[in-house]
Amino acid sequence: MPSAPLRYCVESGCSVRVRSGACPLHARQRDTRRGTAQQRGYTYRWAQRAAAFRARYPLCGMRPGDRPPILSGCHAAGRVTAATVVDHVVPHRGDPVLMWDEIGNWQSLCTDCHGAKTIRGL
Repeated sequence: MPSAPLRYCVESGCSVRVRSGACPLHARQRDTRRGTAQQRGYTYRWAQRAAAFRARYPLCGMRPGDRPPILSGCHAAGRVTAATVVDHVVPHRGDPVLMWDEIGNWQSLCTDCHGAKTIRGL
């Protein structure tokens, strides 16, 4: 199988070519700036609330109040796919109000749809 074409590191001005994402140096720097999952708020409390949310909204693209999903390819294509992730519609970036806004800012997504949404920076 052919390998993916090489592209430049995602860090502005870096000339290192990689298969995807950042070069090893910038990947470490990005991880340090971003913090661990725990530091970003993904705690035991989050895991419990997310599991309860997925139990109520088990399919990719489901949101409270029958709101339309944001970037759910499964929903758009009419595919019925089990949700595996609780997504923040608007990235919380450390804002506790957005982090815990279950009614207005959470949606259930499958891993593929969540990855595609995250790659877009949304």
